[in-house]
Amino acid sequence: MTDSTQLFKNSHEALTFAFNYSSQQYALSPMSKLMTAGAIGSGKGLVSQDGAGQAGFIMAEVGRLEPLHRACITARYSARFSDCPCCGHANNMTQEYKEAIVALREWSTSLFAGLSLRNARELVVRAYFERDLKVQAIADRVKIPKRTLYDNKAKIWAGLNKLDHAALVAIDVRLQKFVAPKAKIDSEKRVA
Repeated sequence: MTDSTQLFKNSHEALTFAFNYSSQQYALSPMSKLMTAGAIGSGKGLVSQDGAGQAGFIMAEVGRLEPLHRACITARYSARFSDCPCCGHANNMTQEYKEAIVALREWSTSLFAGLSLRNARELVVRAYFERDLKVQAIADRVKIPKRTLYDNKAKIWAGLNKLDHAALVAIDVRLQKFVAPKAKIDSEKRVA
């Protein structure tokens, strides 16, 4: 197996790899193997079982986080939508992402008493992670005055910002064994 301390520059890179790793990768055809025989690539060499194993190690560390931290990391890094089997449009929310958003929606009810509509809270939480969701569109969708939604969004996002930061710090600590030491990265930058 590849030396794990050399694989990723930081936790973001490790999490991106793990959440995007596809277990349905295809083996190289004989022609592809011949064409890449002399190539010098910049890949991490993580294919097949090495890649699956490395992704599994990283995901196990995510799984060891406390539930709300895990929900933040999952909402930030997981695939959000899957392709519809009939039309091919990416409009079906993935189960992993939906569970993370629902957990954060329920957590957000502890922040303040306002905004009792669960779907409005859920959309505000999603907007934190999906920056293309706009408050005006959410207000129109759930039929709430825009000003009310902005006030509630500010409270929910302030809480999410703290929780998300704590989650990123917690996962950084857990993934130290998977990322290159900072001193080594700094020395590599100076040499290059």
